[in-house]
Amino acid sequence: MNISQLRVEALRALIGDLKTKEFADRYNLDPSYLSQLLNGHRPMGDKAAKNLEDKIGLTGGTLLMPARSAQDGLALGIESGPILINPFRRAPLLGVAQLKQDGAWEELERGTGWVDVPTSDPTAYSLRIKGDALAPAIRNGWVVWCEPRREPVPGEYVLLALSNGEKTIKELLYANAEEVSLMSINGTYGRLTVPLTEIETIHYVGGIVPPSQVQT
Repeated sequence: MNISQLRVEALRALIGDLKTKEFADRYNLDPSYLSQLLNGHRPMGDKAAKNLEDKIGLTGGTLLMPARSAQDGLALGIESGPILINPFRRAPLLGVAQLKQDGAWEELERGTGWVDVPTSDPTAYSLRIKGDALAPAIRNGWVVWCEPRREPVPGEYVLLALSNGEKTIKELLYANAEEVSLMSINGTYGRLTVPLTEIETIHYVGGIVPPSQVQT
């Protein structure tokens, strides 16, 4: 496997289960160009690999000098070393959530920029909160960042997207094969139990940062 193919494999691992266009939109990439790289119609040279690292917010060398697979190493009699994880990644700001009185929202206002967050999830993203419905836990103007690939943890915050288009941030109490139980994070609206059939996604909330951390 040549260096360009190794770089493409590393890029595929970063994209994971996301659609190519969804990944491209998240990091302001050209989806057509990205597809050409993934399909092998365009080689990923040094300049292309470095540009992608910068735009996605990866540690230098992640795409430029990707490690060979464990199988390649074993074939050469080399033991696998520790996996190096970048402590910080760029979580793009997808938009501004204008909260309703109950702390929910449906549409995002346009947002730009990103926050650097300590996560190994390449699909991490962030949202700016507008309104005081989630205060004092999440203040007006502050930013939450989410990790879609991390398993939600009972007792911690999650961003819940319902099938009716409504989204909200709550404390996860428990989740099973039938339902999810949540608690309002400011105690105003109490406990809520939602059937799994009414839930689109549940994303782990990795943290909350002040507006000064947003970069453009």
